Amino acid sequence: MQANQSGWLGGLSYMRNLLTAICACDDRRIEPVLLVHPALEQSSLSGFPAIDVIRAPWVAHRYPARLASRALYGLLDRDLTLELLLRKHRVDALSHSTVTGTRSTVASIGWIPDFQHLRMPQYFTPAELRERDRQFMRLIRGSHRIVLSSEDAQRDFAAFAPEATSKTQVLHFMSCPDDLGLALPPEQLCARFNIDRPYFHLPNQFWIHKNHAIVIEALGLLKQRGIQLLVLATGNTADHRDPLHFERLMARAKALGVEDNFRVLGIVSRPELQSLMLHAVALINPSNFEGWSTTVEESKSLGLPIVLSDIPVHIEQAPPLGRYFKAGAAEDLADALVAAVQAHDPAAAQRSRDTAAAALPERIKAFGRAYDAVAMAAIEDISH
Repeated sequence: MQANQSGWLGGLSYMRNLLTAICACDDRRIEPVLLVHPALEQSSLSGFPAIDVIRAPWVAHRYPARLASRALYGLLDRDLTLELLLRKHRVDALSHSTVTGTRSTVASIGWIPDFQHLRMPQYFTPAELRERDRQFMRLIRGSHRIVLSSEDAQRDFAAFAPEATSKTQVLHFMSCPDDLGLALPPEQLCARFNIDRPYFHLPNQFWIHKNHAIVIEALGLLKQRGIQLLVLATGNTADHRDPLHFERLMARAKALGVEDNFRVLGIVSRPELQSLMLHAVALINPSNFEGWSTTVEESKSLGLPIVLSDIPVHIEQAPPLGRYFKAGAAEDLADALVAAVQAHDPAAAQRSRDTAAAALPERIKAFGRAYDAVAMAAIEDISH
């Protein structure tokens, strides 16, 4: 498995959850190894389980020997240099990374998080759309197995590459919370972030499709009704596709007079993030598109209420304490937020958290075993 350092915090979170689930299974048939570039900061691996980490410059796509090998890839359908380097480290399958090729003696398990560029092409340039198509097709053709995160993504895959659907496997990932003993008590949390009343937590990066805008509009509608709710937003505020997106959001919040109702905390530590979740009235995910929402999975693993848009993948995720609103409808979201406040009962919330905690170990193992089966199938593919 390969981890890299980028602006996509969700990618690192996915890898951390998957590796944690694999390591939770005493009956696993695979042993994970993490491949990283030497320049990757150790802090990026915070919370990862104690597994072997190989720091090697050849994980970079532009490593000289690999550039030469890729020149022959089209003829051989295998990356000989990459294969040799992986075999040197006794790796039988490369997962969630580049491809070794279907004729390789090292299995490739590709991962496609979603097909956002097909569903929302307006957020990509023509060049980006072509490049995504090219990269996806290379991964599809060069992988022995392909992991998809949802049935929704599976439908998109069938439209994109119907000839390769036999390679796919839907693997619903889940959130594996850190030690909740590290969570901050409410009074310390409130002092640290100047929280003066009950709040909702929106833990999404500020990418345009995540639709923070509708939350601001809903808060504006509620203010007109004389209802002052508080939403705390965490996550990276940069969107490379639209560098002015965050600035426009904040300008709109100011124009509606809700800049104190929509507070942006930015990137916080993992213990702080989980503390904000645990003590919120509810989480919010207003997104217009997801491959499989980490925020929704956090609500399920921690036993937390969540207010979420009724997009197909959110319905597929089916959080037990979910309260749906019509995607794109600020009035409907405003009503859902008020209903969540009215339904909030601290004692009932604690019981829900306790129930989720009791079920969590077996859910984590089930996730790990499901991936174990995918990996073993890929390895068996190349042994026949």
